[in-house]
Amino acid sequence: MGILSTDGATTLSVSHPSEAPTLLDRTFVTPWFVVDDDRTELFEKASYHDEYPHAYEGEEGYGDGLVEGFHLLSLLDVLCNHSLWSEGPWIAWNYGLDNVRFISVIRNTDPFRIHGHVREVIDRAEQGHLVVTDLRAEVKGRERPGFVATQRALWATA
Repeated sequence: MGILSTDGATTLSVSHPSEAPTLLDRTFVTPWFVVDDDRTELFEKASYHDEYPHAYEGEEGYGDGLVEGFHLLSLLDVLCNHSLWSEGPWIAWNYGLDNVRFISVIRNTDPFRIHGHVREVIDRAEQGHLVVTDLRAEVKGRERPGFVATQRALWATA
């Protein structure tokens, strides 16, 4: 399925990465998204999650269709790129994640979207700007988020 709907989605963009500081304290919302069954299976195979040497006790307690946490985190790049970017020549280098917490299970039938807040923009001189965003995964029909994280991306000119 992938992107389900852009209803309620908002974007933040600048014409050149040097304008990243103008994004400070602004917010964005990604389109609604659902993880495909076949992509979950491919992620498990690619990350060797299908070959655990020791099975988890009670793993069946999670039920069918669980989207593994690292799979969800890997989707941040594509989801946030729908809503936060620079028009000018640039590249956003993944600089890491902080404060990641998985709060409620997300299944491959759960529509979710990311709410982002640009918390900090750090001038890195000739390197560009380090854009720090606080992210929250809203799961449709739930009060509690699926997960929260702080993402760091170095916006450099291409």
